[in-house]
Amino acid sequence: MTWKTIFNPFLKFDEKKLLIVGILAFGLNILGSYYADSINDSIFHYSTLTDDEGILDVLKTNCLSYLLAIGVIFILAKIFNSKTRFIDILNTVIISQIPLMIMIPVSGLPFYKEALENLSKNFDKPENIPIFDMTLVSILGFISLILLIYSIVLYYNGFKTATNIKKWQHIVIFAFVSLLITIISQIIL
Repeated sequence: MTWKTIFNPFLKFDEKKLLIVGILAFGLNILGSYYADSINDSIFHYSTLTDDEGILDVLKTNCLSYLLAIGVIFILAKIFNSKTRFIDILNTVIISQIPLMIMIPVSGLPFYKEALENLSKNFDKPENIPIFDMTLVSILGFISLILLIYSIVLYYNGFKTATNIKKWQHIVIFAFVSLLITIISQIIL
């Protein structure tokens, strides 16, 4: 496996294999989100599950956020290249979310939740924050940032491969629409 395969698996693997992996990952995303008391209210964003929300709410919100992104990105892809296939856009969205899922179980661990709670409780008195909690949250925050960047790279490479876009104007529009999808999804879901 080369770096090119890691950062653009859409060139190496056929769409059926990617779809199977993506669907399995989506199922794990639902379970992992529920375990970690989080909800995927847009692609690239998780928020906290409220006390009155259950696994069906996680399923509904995660599905809607993915469907919104897939639908809008597919329309954009068709505008850029009428030959774009739906399965390629579907794979782009579901495969690009896999790196973000790695942190879901970590965020559900009791000692991590306690560290976050200690940080928020002592936000105005940083000298009271235990060094272990600060170190743990900093390291996991850095890892989350790397995974987010990797997820965005997969998302961009998947879309670029599916649509064969080359013009910088298309890339800017794609980035703007993706940001808009993320914001709107968080507002309405």
